[in-house]
Amino acid sequence: MKRVFVFIVLMTGLLPFCTAGAEEKTALYPAQGENGKMGYIDRTGIWVIPPRFDFAGDFCGDYAEVSIYPEDYDPQTDDPLELDCDGIIDRRGDFVLPPAYSLLMGEGSSDFGGNETGIWLVHRRADNLWGLDEEGEEILLRHARYGFFDIPSGCFSGLKWDDVWHLYSDSRLIPVVDDHRVGYADRSTGETVIPCQYYGLDPDNFHEGVASVAFMDDDGNPLDFFLIDETGAEIPLPEGIHSLYASCASEGRIQVENEKKLEGYADLRGNVVIPPQFLRAGEFQDGIASVRFREGDWGFIDREGNTMCRGLMSDSPFLGPNCRRGVFVLTNERSACTVYTVTGEELFTFSGETEIFDLHPPMKNGLCWFYEYEKGTGFLWGLVNLRGETVSEAQWLLNDYERMDFPDDLQLVMKDGKWGYIDETGEVALPLIYDRAYNFKNGLARVRIGNRCGYIDHDGREVFFWNAE
Repeated sequence: MKRVFVFIVLMTGLLPFCTAGAEEKTALYPAQGENGKMGYIDRTGIWVIPPRFDFAGDFCGDYAEVSIYPEDYDPQTDDPLELDCDGIIDRRGDFVLPPAYSLLMGEGSSDFGGNETGIWLVHRRADNLWGLDEEGEEILLRHARYGFFDIPSGCFSGLKWDDVWHLYSDSRLIPVVDDHRVGYADRSTGETVIPCQYYGLDPDNFHEGVASVAFMDDDGNPLDFFLIDETGAEIPLPEGIHSLYASCASEGRIQVENEKKLEGYADLRGNVVIPPQFLRAGEFQDGIASVRFREGDWGFIDREGNTMCRGLMSDSPFLGPNCRRGVFVLTNERSACTVYTVTGEELFTFSGETEIFDLHPPMKNGLCWFYEYEKGTGFLWGLVNLRGETVSEAQWLLNDYERMDFPDDLQLVMKDGKWGYIDETGEVALPLIYDRAYNFKNGLARVRIGNRCGYIDHDGREVFFWNAE
């Protein structure tokens, strides 16, 4: 799994529409009251949790991050991220974790924090241990301990470890670090269930109940990697076969290598199902993996190892970013891209007007984003369908932090310094009049016009607005 660094965005859009089983829960949105404090409204603009917080983040499942600043807080000199003033509330507005910590949360698309299946990383900067060096200068002797808050279960682990590997938390167990060694904690109990004993640099998470780990030599270097299950028991592999550093199970397959460093795949019981024969073996997605053959060319295989196509790609197609929904894109020259199916069928070639040009594979609506670089303006984006027909000319600026797949059927775009929304036909659905805006979620979007900030619906009607500083 590709490691994705997650950024904190202080002014987020909306919260996910929370569900528990078939029961629909009321979506709650952070908003500012007349007293200048933050609380939560429902979709109609009615207060559900009165405004009493200095910061209010999106609800994730049944919980939200909020902050209460100290009485002597000075916005000119104090950084809220350094104050240990974050806590977690439930949907009644009651604290389940008091505002005495520093929390790190992620974007809604990540596997940790920011969505209802993830975690928040929790620590207290006030617990850092300081001392003096030989010259009497103050130095940091030990960082504060870390823990996590698990969103699905509501479990707070306590501050127990040197670090918590929070970037991925889509499994029952999560990597934790002590003394530069990795173990695994149960998200629903907060207890370490596999001792901290493995190689600790960029530790592997469990995927489909399997993790690739290694012990360390006396110099801290990893020995041979091997597979473990969620009890910590080793999953035996055939003699001469090892798992890979940071290999991830995907669709019942996990990458392994032989003594010649050729890569193949085993199943989750350790049986080799596609013998090591590739210079590089990627993860499976929709029954397909990208591989590099020993001759140096790239191609696609299915889960049984049958070759679907090869030879078209001189470099990796990076199954995922450049290949989606059975279609991948190759750049033939600086200003032209050709789109193929994973079986090698050519769909169309699309040419741009500038030398800096690229085409992305299709989204769920069958449209592909393309961009061209305009000096002085930046990357301008447009849309093309899988017949090679231009749906929208390259004219839109997009926000890197926002989703680009038409969430709630509308896409946030910017032109001439103003934000608005287009629909899947490429036509303007809501006029570009906003000084700042975010993608729609659950029927509402957060926008700003001048010093007014609030929420609009799909028709552009103002649901709830307040004066922003």
